[in-house]
Amino acid sequence: MSFYIKRCRVTVDFSFILILSFALLLEVDNIIYLILFSILHELGHLFSLKLCGGNADSLTLSFYGLALKYSNTLSRNKELIIIASGPIVNLLLYLLLRDNINLALFVLNMLPVFPLDGGRLVMLFSYKLSVALSRVFTILIFVISIIMVVKYKSFSLLLISIYLVAYSIMY
Repeated sequence: MSFYIKRCRVTVDFSFILILSFALLLEVDNIIYLILFSILHELGHLFSLKLCGGNADSLTLSFYGLALKYSNTLSRNKELIIIASGPIVNLLLYLLLRDNINLALFVLNMLPVFPLDGGRLVMLFSYKLSVALSRVFTILIFVISIIMVVKYKSFSLLLISIYLVAYSIMY
């Protein structure tokens, strides 16, 4: 399902509705907070994009979360501000609310793995370093996720690592 807000295409992927339905069916308590804090994270990117003179092309809600895309050519400093603003929102919310969701969103997004915000920040300064760190951290996250599944029966990090592995193979 897609619609436009001004010139920004907003797409709600079927996978987003599916994962939300499963979470509600399984009575996952924090899903609403996770979605809210993820939206606030993306609004942080959007707000700074507007302040830096850019315009959003699309916002996609999918199984993998929310993703803001823009095609403006901006200076490295403006890109740095835009990329960092999402995790900064989560860090500020964590400091204010002392909740694990915002801390997890901040830490996850700051990992130096492309396409996460930390990986995008590293790429601003060095493409080669970004590729190397992405590979190392993707493998590390995958290994940790397997341990989490075996030891704690927790699959959330495994889903994230599968996404990162798939993304690294595709790009």
